[in-house]
Amino acid sequence: MKHPFFKNPVLLIWYIVFWIIISVIQYYFERTIYDLDIAVTLVDVVISNFVMGILGLGIWYVVVGGVNENRSQLYIVLYHLVAMLFLVSFWMWITNQIDILLFDADKIKVHFRRILPGKAGLGALIYILILVFYYTFFYYDRLKEKSKEEARLKELITTTQLNELKSQINPHFLFNSLNSVSFLTVTEPEKAQEMVIKLSSFLRYSLKHKQNELVTVEQEVDHIKLYLEIEKVRFGDKLQVKFDVNDCKQCLIPNMILQPIYENAIKYGVYETTSFVEIKTKIFKEKDKLLFIVSNNYDPEAHVKKGEGIGLYNIRKRLGLVYGDVTLLKISDENNIFTVTLEIPQNKKMS
Repeated sequence: MKHPFFKNPVLLIWYIVFWIIISVIQYYFERTIYDLDIAVTLVDVVISNFVMGILGLGIWYVVVGGVNENRSQLYIVLYHLVAMLFLVSFWMWITNQIDILLFDADKIKVHFRRILPGKAGLGALIYILILVFYYTFFYYDRLKEKSKEEARLKELITTTQLNELKSQINPHFLFNSLNSVSFLTVTEPEKAQEMVIKLSSFLRYSLKHKQNELVTVEQEVDHIKLYLEIEKVRFGDKLQVKFDVNDCKQCLIPNMILQPIYENAIKYGVYETTSFVEIKTKIFKEKDKLLFIVSNNYDPEAHVKKGEGIGLYNIRKRLGLVYGDVTLLKISDENNIFTVTLEIPQNKKMS
């Protein structure tokens, strides 16, 4: 793992500031408590903290080398006690040798004996402070990496779930369409050919936008109109459609989010009646959301299966995955008019 000071230069600056503060504190105590020579004290403080600063960088690798989930807490404590003993002892020995080279040996020996307990304690304290910082950084960095990994996995799971939901829609429609083509090849071959051509264009759109989660309202509405044209080949004048699209053609919505609404209207409205059914669509913006209101009349005497159907259920799940809100789809049934209201947020980030 890369050293935190090389990973973030700002931390290195704070590390230098830390040693300046330690140097000032150490100089103050050695002068006031031990009443030592100014020159010797000043040089000793500078050399001591410079050397310990260099050694402190290496404590990071001691931390990384000691991290192991299988090791007990007692092992970790003993591990760092040994490391601290070795590092502090080496630090005191090397700084003492440098002082001897610069000053009178006897004078330095006296100086060293007087400050030995305090310096050893200071070295241990510094080791512990640096150790705490490194451990904090180490586990914080691991937590960030874990959060990123969890976010990547969540995104992968969400994408997989979305693709599964889409894959449930396409075969359902394709199955019904192919059944109709099969029927029309016997009764009305020309209509069968027309339906195959439109079905080809419809599937081309589905494959083209399979990986693109967002498309414009204009693209999606054109796609829905093509779908309804395919269905109209089967149902003729029995199926009537009306679109009222206000100035929102370039607004973005999840691709193929509308198709299940119209599949639901066809299945529970047009299939179940002998009279004509009109599917009305109104699309408009209201504040920070885009509203789709799709309504169709139906025959109350016809046998209608209970339940919401897999199509509308899948829309709710997609809205939950994409926007984190399954209440964006609402349905109502009044005076033999079934209405689906879909809200698409325009200023809310997708999950």
